[in-house]
This record gives sequence, C-alpha cells and structure tokens, in this order.
Amino acid sequence: DLLNVAAMTLVMGGRLTYVIPSMLDFNEEEDLPRHDCLKVVSVCYQPLQTELGRRTVTMEKVKEYDDRKRDEYLEGTWVNGPQSAEKVANIRERLIEAAKKKPGYEEKAAWRKQKRKETKEAKKRAKL
Repeated sequence: DLLNVAAMTLVMGGRLTYVIPSMLDFNEEEDLPRHDCLKVVSVCYQPLQTELGRRTVTMEKVKEYDDRKRDEYLEGTWVNGPQSAEKVANIRERLIEAAKKKPGYEEKAAWRKQKRKETKEAKKRAKL
C-alpha cells in the first residue's frame, strides 16, 4: 500500500503527493485513504468529464512508523472500509454504467464498434 510504504520510508516532515481518480460522489472525509502517520496537507480536485475527475493529494509524515501497528494502520486506510475502497477501484465500471444511462448511448456504442472493425480490417489490408 502506497501510504504504508510512505509512512515507513519518509523522513519526519517528508511529503507524499499522489493522484487518485474520483467520481462526483467522492467524499474526501470518508473516501480518501488515510494513515495514522500521515496528515493531509492539501487536496486539489480537477474535473476531467461530467462524472469523473482526479484529486491530487499531498500528505506529510507527522508520526514515526511503528512496525507493531502495521495491521492496525492497514485496517484504518479506508474510513468506510471496502465501500470507500470500491469507489476508487471500480471507476471504469461506474463510468460505463453512467454512460449507458445517457440518451443515444446504444447508437454511439454501435458506431464505435463499427469504426473499430473497419480500422482493424484496413490494417489487415495494409499488411497485404
């Protein structure tokens, strides 16, 4: 886990900056991964699409890492446990589900599929 490795290896006061994808329903207080040895310094949201964006997160090491608490640290990474982790892990599937609800999705999907097929066939012909 990135946060656990950072907590082990950063010097006191050292910083970790990473990017995490997120949907509109992402709640920084509940869904942002945490670590007892790291303090959130800043979170900057950048929208990429209507439903999707990314957050640049900077954390600072504020406490020495204790190897005996490793399991405790890992258990506390996600405030809401698997529910929070899934919000980040299942971004692709959630985007597809959101797209399917939009008008004209089926027609656009069929058009893209046809274009991919034509491109594939054109590449085969070009090789001959």
